[in-house]
Amino acid sequence: MGRMGKRKGKGKGHVSGERPAYRSFEELRRDNEGFRKYYQAQKLVDDDEFPAFMEAMRTVLPTNFRITGSRHQAVDIREQIMTEFVPYLRSISIEGVDVEPPHPLAWYPHNFGWQFTIPRIALKKSAELSKFHSFLVTETEVGNISRQEAVSMVPPLLLDVQSQHLVLDMCAAPGSKTAQLVEALHVGVADGETPRGLVVANDADYKRACMLVHQVNRLNSPNIVVTNHSGERFPNIYDGSAASGRGSVVQFDRILCDVPCSGDGTTRKNVRVWEKWRADDAHSLNPIQTKILQRAAYLLKTGGRMVYSTCSLNPIENEAVVAHVLNHFEGALRLVDVSAELPELKRRPGLATWKVMTRDGELHETPASIATNAMPRSHRRHVDAFFPLDRARMDALHIERCMRIYSHLQNTGGFFVAVIEKVAPISVNEKKKAAERAERLQREYEQQERERLQGAAGTSTDSAADAEIPAATEAVTEDAESAAPKRQIETETEEETGTETATEAKRPKVDSADDDDERAAPYLPDEPREDPALPENPFVFLDASAGELKNILAFYGIGDNMSRRGFLSRMENSTYRSVYYVSDSVRRLMELAGQRLRVVNTGIRVFNRNCVKDAGCAFRLVCEGVPQLLPHLAPNFVVDVPFADLRVVLEQVNPLLESLSAQTRERIAAVPVSSSVIIRYSPAAHAADAEQPFTRLTAVLALPCWRGHASISVHMDKNQLSSLIHRVLGRTIDRTSEGRLQLANNTRSAPQNDGAESQDHSPVQA
Repeated sequence: MGRMGKRKGKGKGHVSGERPAYRSFEELRRDNEGFRKYYQAQKLVDDDEFPAFMEAMRTVLPTNFRITGSRHQAVDIREQIMTEFVPYLRSISIEGVDVEPPHPLAWYPHNFGWQFTIPRIALKKSAELSKFHSFLVTETEVGNISRQEAVSMVPPLLLDVQSQHLVLDMCAAPGSKTAQLVEALHVGVADGETPRGLVVANDADYKRACMLVHQVNRLNSPNIVVTNHSGERFPNIYDGSAASGRGSVVQFDRILCDVPCSGDGTTRKNVRVWEKWRADDAHSLNPIQTKILQRAAYLLKTGGRMVYSTCSLNPIENEAVVAHVLNHFEGALRLVDVSAELPELKRRPGLATWKVMTRDGELHETPASIATNAMPRSHRRHVDAFFPLDRARMDALHIERCMRIYSHLQNTGGFFVAVIEKVAPISVNEKKKAAERAERLQREYEQQERERLQGAAGTSTDSAADAEIPAATEAVTEDAESAAPKRQIETETEEETGTETATEAKRPKVDSADDDDERAAPYLPDEPREDPALPENPFVFLDASAGELKNILAFYGIGDNMSRRGFLSRMENSTYRSVYYVSDSVRRLMELAGQRLRVVNTGIRVFNRNCVKDAGCAFRLVCEGVPQLLPHLAPNFVVDVPFADLRVVLEQVNPLLESLSAQTRERIAAVPVSSSVIIRYSPAAHAADAEQPFTRLTAVLALPCWRGHASISVHMDKNQLSSLIHRVLGRTIDRTSEGRLQLANNTRSAPQNDGAESQDHSPVQA
């Protein structure tokens, strides 16, 4: 996550501090003497391999993309690429050179990750590749594909997210990794159901958080909450379980720390890195990276897993952060050996030794060798954290379990990944909770043993039974802390305690993210940041048993099997234009958090207010909410059609009802006039349909439509509709000559002979 702040002062080597003017990126010198000197001294690779390493760093990055694996149409998209675009691209050449078609990434599951050796800029500008480029753009807009660098896909895969997990992405923007986490959460979950877990996608920058909203909205998941907090001060959320006080702190099963970094592993796409790179960039970033990882350690459940990652090659941002954090927590965290996971991914082990370069270009092996004036005061405060621990300690931490990915190994960018497991509680409150749990388990075991011994002896006394128990329960006491039952939300007791271990007493006592007595990390700011109020109207949960929402649910016949707790809206003057839906886990989190969480966005839009006066219901169905609502709608609002009718709906603008088959007209007649209806097509149910031209379709298609007096119109975003037409009909339609999708400036042509609603139906954005 290469997100450095703007550097103050004059640029290196420039009199004015401004970058020199270049007519194109091709004119940039893809080299940096300090870069070469620094990384050759680190022994990232053998000396005879270093030229290949540097040459790969200078070449342009290929195009990479990922198919959204949690969607039913993922297989259809993959088959479309393999059967249509791969043969097409294999048949063309550019300036006499044959084009190598895209190929699956060998290590990405189910062939859902792809690489195209053509760089993104060439893909965008080439006339020969325009068809494939348009396909990628359209499918990306609707969420079926994500344009993402290959190595950026690795951390979410190693996090091993399951549908019941509470997941926190601490530095989430721009959101490509967050999207993978959400996809993993939904794997195996049926339409209309919601996973028991959730994903909290957080970013410290509000504008980047809004960009994150656009990314995750494409996934149509009710299990996402986008928040805006500084990662190192992400707030504690209390569950209110205690009779007195706030109760216990909610912890997460999985945490991703893709932290801000120098980004010097991205030279293949960020060419300016060659120009501005300095070794001491990492010195400024190391403290904030350390704080974020340590805060994550407190927020992680015992037995949970977190991933620390950067797109930097610098060991000061990577192994130094991991080693010092693990050492700080004295065995409560351990590196996980993931060498057997993603076996086709080529990687190198973490570094156990490295050198630190000061601004004068000198390399140092110990802090003592650095002169006082060789490093700014702000960096000297943390200089010990820049160097490795002693070799015996580094070996004991198994620092080699960290993962380094280099550009020349598999034609990717550079990346660093460390998978960490929390094996013991670390805060005073966690330890107190573990002790209470151990005591409870001991009492339960003793009671069971008494009952067993009394039953065996018949006349045994309690005292006799007691004499047999201590030896038998010794193992239970030792393992009690690690024998925590698996629960959806495991928490730590909030009550304060006056005792602490000797090692805890020696740790620096600084302000934590909240006022509990956990021992926070070194370097934490003296005061928490004052966050301004967010500019959006707040989310308010709606009462499904009263008001407009009650009328909406009754009109569409939505059954009681759909949770009534998840409907909410942004209120404006006591009214709302849209109704959103979230999972029960998201509602619980928001209720517990109250004003603690700065929620930027959450939920999927399921209903939108009509602009038609004589509509049967004041609200219509929204495309992004159809997968969630479809299993719960009354049967008359879902019309199954043959392929011939699906073709008519896709090819014609507001087709007249008389152009559809008699069977379809009869079913639509049961739908109230001026209301929403779902047109559904099942490839499996119509496998023998002679009209169906493509056998590659496998996913059920559900199109939200508007039922007028004499016609029907599709209510989908223009990109979604274009994607669907191309996938179903195998072609694009000229929007002007054939009259399809009169969508200049995102507007539809007026309905014909009808009062059907006409408006833009693009997905909601914050």
